Amino acid sequence: MDRCGIEIPESARIILLQEEKFKTYYNELLYVLKEYERIISKIKPICKTLLAPHVEDLELKLRPGMVTLTWTSMNIDSYLHHVHQGLNKLEQLIINVNDIIENRIENNLKNVSKVILVELPVDSKPFSLEQFVDR
Repeated sequence: MDRCGIEIPESARIILLQEEKFKTYYNELLYVLKEYERIISKIKPICKTLLAPHVEDLELKLRPGMVTLTWTSMNIDSYLHHVHQGLNKLEQLIINVNDIIENRIENNLKNVSKVILVELPVDSKPFSLEQFVDR
């Protein structure tokens, strides 16, 4: 537009000078959304109610990005930092909960399921309580 002799508005010049910053914000915000989806997908269905308050806390941290922040806001950097901290905190919590479920609960349940507590008779005759205790 400048080469054609058309006057460029001052606001457009300012935006052009900040192009790289806006692209960085866009990429950071896109990354935050993808990370949110990735972390939420790690939650096992059985733990959803357990982790619901933590997910709600993270969503409260994300809310200003959907409601109040604009491209000209001065606190986008602090918002991104705050959200990244929330994402990391939730991810660590989910990793710990999943680790407890997999390595402590499920492995112990597998071990318990392999233990034979009572050997039932092959013939279908019922047996008395004393016979059961003896077995």
